[in-house]
Amino acid sequence: MERVVNNRLLPYLEDNDLLSDRQYGFRQRRSTGDLLVYVTHLWGKALEKYGEPLAVSLDISKAFDGVWHDGLIAKLPAYDLAAVVMAAANCVCTWISDFLRERSIRVVVNGYSSDLLTINAGVPQGSALSATLFLLYINDLLKPGIFGYADDSTVAERYFSSARTRQTEVDDLREAMVDRANLTLQAVSDWGDANLVRFNASKTQACLITAKKSPFNLAPTFRGVHVTVTNHLELLGIDLSSKLNFVKLYRI
Repeated sequence: MERVVNNRLLPYLEDNDLLSDRQYGFRQRRSTGDLLVYVTHLWGKALEKYGEPLAVSLDISKAFDGVWHDGLIAKLPAYDLAAVVMAAANCVCTWISDFLRERSIRVVVNGYSSDLLTINAGVPQGSALSATLFLLYINDLLKPGIFGYADDSTVAERYFSSARTRQTEVDDLREAMVDRANLTLQAVSDWGDANLVRFNASKTQACLITAKKSPFNLAPTFRGVHVTVTNHLELLGIDLSSKLNFVKLYRI
């Protein structure tokens, strides 16, 4: 039944452009390679025009386990799901609500089991429907300036200049770029608070893609912490250098 619902739900969302175009995870004809090609193309254009991109990579802690049931259910009516099964939209929402509710977990160690604990968050592992529900839950996070692959999100800003731009003007452009990134990061933080989603601070990274030799003394801020700008970025299984080169491959 879960697979039947998902086989109707996902094409409906795709055909009606209801999923953010900045989301590349768990979708047909989209891959990590597609997202990497796209973002490196954007960043390469900035370098060609004597500018610089700034990327901040974020990671959602225990992403699938953190899908708050009430929060997800509250978002479903906005997608007008009546067309999915040719029934009243509230029927689909009620079915998904019943699918999520009254689930429980327990821990088993050396044959001994804890008591069952009722949970109000998380989508079932191994279900064909879980990935699609996760996409619906984080769909409103991926606004301009943010790209995502499943639970990996990247805030990206850039600026253009010219070969004749003076250093003082470059400094102003850099400061404005960081300000824009901070506004987006604040929006991400606010979204996380509203949706009971925690971001893994230890995996937050920032990298300035640049061909300039002048020092970059600024740092974006996320949840009150300055994120150190380094000369590389681990993104979707690859290590990307500040020169926009692939340094090392990782297994995902």
